[in-house]
Amino acid sequence: MVSFSFVVCAEPYKYEAIDTLINLGEAIIKKGYEILGIFLYGSGVYNIKERALKDATTRNLSNRFKEFCKKSKVEPIACSTWISFTGIKVEEFIDGAVREGLGGLSDLIARSDNVIFFGPGE
Repeated sequence: MVSFSFVVCAEPYKYEAIDTLINLGEAIIKKGYEILGIFLYGSGVYNIKERALKDATTRNLSNRFKEFCKKSKVEPIACSTWISFTGIKVEEFIDGAVREGLGGLSDLIARSDNVIFFGPGE
């Protein structure tokens, strides 16, 4: 079975990294392939934060991301160093998310046939 991992280095709403990841991830699963993990690094760790949006016109990306991870049984992993830099607390994480060091990223890359990076494009 072909395996994929994702690395996200872009924050939500500023770029469409999470939207693209979810759309691509759904297509990968539909093809019968496997997603081993999603590693959030740099400002990408902001994607791990649960957001309660009161504005009905704003897309709730944290909820969409959380539901994708739950449905596809993929654990979102946030870089522990960047979590410390941002001050995001574990209680603010979306369900199922964890924090881990770069060793977790190394493990994902070593086990994956394909690694797809989403960055800010700047």
